[in-house]
Amino acid sequence: MATNPLGVGFGNNWWLGAALVAVLAHVYIFYGFESAGDVAEEVVDATHRVPKAITRSLLVGGLASFILAGALILAMPSGAKGYATAASFAGGVPYIIHGSVNNSGIEDFILFLVCFAFFSCGTAVQGAGARLAFSYARDGAIPGSSAVRRLSKKRETPVTAILLGAIVPALFTLLVHFTPTKPIHVLFVTYPANVNALTALVSFGVSGIYLSFLLITIGSLIARLRGWQPQGAFTLGKWGYPVVILAIGYGAAMLVNILVPTGINSPKGALFNYDWMTLIVMGAICLIGAIYYVISRPDRRVGAKMVSTTSG
Repeated sequence: MATNPLGVGFGNNWWLGAALVAVLAHVYIFYGFESAGDVAEEVVDATHRVPKAITRSLLVGGLASFILAGALILAMPSGAKGYATAASFAGGVPYIIHGSVNNSGIEDFILFLVCFAFFSCGTAVQGAGARLAFSYARDGAIPGSSAVRRLSKKRETPVTAILLGAIVPALFTLLVHFTPTKPIHVLFVTYPANVNALTALVSFGVSGIYLSFLLITIGSLIARLRGWQPQGAFTLGKWGYPVVILAIGYGAAMLVNILVPTGINSPKGALFNYDWMTLIVMGAICLIGAIYYVISRPDRRVGAKMVSTTSG
């Protein structure tokens, strides 16, 4: 722990722990491609264009991310002190850029591009979230569906769904003001000291969406086993079962890697999964969803909607 900048011990299993964290790079890089599918109903000739958009997003986004990560690694200072600062919370990307670029104007421009990239990603996710909220509400699958699916007569857009996608994330950003100075103990869970609550929420965002990916692939496999045949211009054909099964295996492995407490025994090292926090939040969401499903039975409303749409 004393030989690395973050003071991470990985439960005295340094090589295995570091390898499991390094594997998660793909989880954070190949992310956001699903937005193309979320807005597919707004696309002309979606059966041709959406699959191309998804594959291009994966290829271009993955290539750009690997180039960026490789460039930052190569630009890190070679000295022990410089490397330690670059890899610490006090250094990071701004420190690496500052040490590699002599022109302050170029340095500010690069940092602006980094900030703009985060902003554009956030805007895209908000738009996809609003579109999903409207889609589910249109079929009566979520609470408050009648309000969320309502269209503005003037703008012909689901204003409530858009506001929902904008206001809810904005409210969650208020968590940035909460940083406990001492560890918070609740039963067997310990929230580490000096870890901002918004940072914990952001870490949950990655695991939460990978749970969604996993559930979709599991649902696809179940549907195929029940006789469902994909329609449209793009199908996997005979590769359908192998690809879906591999996707389930990969998604499950990455989700386990994110969620299972790894025994990281330093406060800074806890940032990789925050012990039990992410797992408990996901469990709470699943429990609330199960209760809502049993009480409200949205599947019946969705089924009735689909029958009426097909009949019409």
